Amino acid sequence: MSTINWMKFRRHAQMQVGACAARNSDSEQGFTLLETTIALLIMMIGALAMGSLFVLATNYNSDANDRALALALAQQQMEVLRKTPSTDATLNPGSTTTTLTSANRQYTVVTNICATSDCGGSASLKIITIQVSPQAGTRDWVRGPVTVVSQRAVPVLGAHLQ
Repeated sequence: MSTINWMKFRRHAQMQVGACAARNSDSEQGFTLLETTIALLIMMIGALAMGSLFVLATNYNSDANDRALALALAQQQMEVLRKTPSTDATLNPGSTTTTLTSANRQYTVVTNICATSDCGGSASLKIITIQVSPQAGTRDWVRGPVTVVSQRAVPVLGAHLQ
């Protein structure tokens, strides 16, 4: 008797599983064409936004490179003036403007040497200011000058050496 009940139960369970499978296959039809189109549009808008961010990041990196090159040029010019003898004519007070090219980019270099009290200098102390500005740049912060300031003292013999 228990074997017969078991077989009935098994047959009944198989019929229930088959009925559920038939019901699920009728109600699951997949995505419609409209749903797929909307999903593709949303993904395309996201991809275009990421593409424009990539272009913006590339431009900012290029501009930052221009500023880094301007700083390197200012430091290079300052080193040239630091190793120049103090009696050299290039260290005479005044202002000079030159144009330099580095990495196929143009830079304006303004060198100002001051030996008066107006700028903090004196007869034995020169204030050297070098400003380097990239001539090309898409943003205002790029075209602004990079400034390097240094002081150069004129060697003077002390009382004990005279």
